[in-house]
Amino acid sequence: MSAVFVAYNRLLQRRPLLAQCVVTSGLFGVGDVLAQFAQAAVENKKPFKYDPIRTGRMAVYGGLIFAPIAVLDRIPIKSRPALIATRVGLDQFAFAPVMLSVFFTAQALMDGKSITDSNAKLKTTLPTTLMANWTLFIPFQALNFSVVPLQHRLLTVNVVSLFWNTYLSLAANRDTPLLLSNAAIEVADEKLP
Repeated sequence: MSAVFVAYNRLLQRRPLLAQCVVTSGLFGVGDVLAQFAQAAVENKKPFKYDPIRTGRMAVYGGLIFAPIAVLDRIPIKSRPALIATRVGLDQFAFAPVMLSVFFTAQALMDGKSITDSNAKLKTTLPTTLMANWTLFIPFQALNFSVVPLQHRLLTVNVVSLFWNTYLSLAANRDTPLLLSNAAIEVADEKLP
């Protein structure tokens, strides 16, 4: 595992944007694979039918749309607490709503749905997903911006995002909103006879 981390660090030093895009794309894809397995288990689908196109959509979004947006580290504020609060505030209250909207719109359009369908999905899914995002990422990003070295922040957020991407993939591919706080209860209820 340390050889992989050394190779990642080398690529990060030589081609930082490429390294971030490749890793983010891979983790978004893995998050979707996990979501497909979880969804099949909950819905008791046998035999399991893997959808590589769906995984591809997630990977494309992660590598080409999500990863290149890394401007928060360029904010010139001298006070460390004010800088961290500004970064977290911008990340969660400016970028998160926009990026989640872009995510659900892009997933619907790449799935062949209409703009009308995309807007309907956005209206039903964005509020609960945004609340779940804030619950997870406000405290996490405060720690990330406080203690993680700059060159490892995206990788750190990507590791946490592996689980988040699983949630996003499930949310994007359900007809009803998925509540993060009730996800375990919903899974348990759906498995009961």
